[in-house]
Amino acid sequence: MIKHVWFDFSETIARLRKDSHDRLRYSSYAFAIGKPVTEELRKKYEVLYEKNNHSNAAIFRSLGLPPSYWSDRINSLSPEELYVLAASNIPEVLKKLKTIVSISLFSNIQLDKVLPSLGIEIELFTHVLNANMIKEPKPALDGYYKIIELSALPPNEILYIGDNVGKDILPAKQLGILTGLMWSRSEKADYCFNGFDEILNLFN
Repeated sequence: MIKHVWFDFSETIARLRKDSHDRLRYSSYAFAIGKPVTEELRKKYEVLYEKNNHSNAAIFRSLGLPPSYWSDRINSLSPEELYVLAASNIPEVLKKLKTIVSISLFSNIQLDKVLPSLGIEIELFTHVLNANMIKEPKPALDGYYKIIELSALPPNEILYIGDNVGKDILPAKQLGILTGLMWSRSEKADYCFNGFDEILNLFN
């Protein structure tokens, strides 16, 4: 029985506005290594992005920067510049889900400003776990161990829902947490959802 549902944020609950996000990624990386933004730098960054399981936070952490570096860069822009809901029914579905089971968020960024800008009440979530609260960002296992600790449940009673197999599904499964893949399909996930409201079907 699933007693606690945890969500990834970026690309699971909210989609990034790609142009603004890419500008921020490349300029942050250029600043961190003291070089100008060039086509060569952009290509180098994308290679690092692949190597780090599509985790921007992990790239900056690998440069010796604090775990909160990428989150701080994200928060330097207004949320409206970067994020839009992945589906319009998400706030409503989260409210319904909250009446059935505990729900929490795990993100490499801080969400205090972002959630209200999307019409999502931060009070819905039992826990909001971010990079400042763990040693290594996703896809490292630190956060997934923390999920188990905060939930105070056996891993097989926790469901973690994300959009990325390498960054979300595989590390969670490694610790025995149930997994749900949002917006696509993979045999590596325990559940796959094409629509956000499909999550509610698990509890009918």
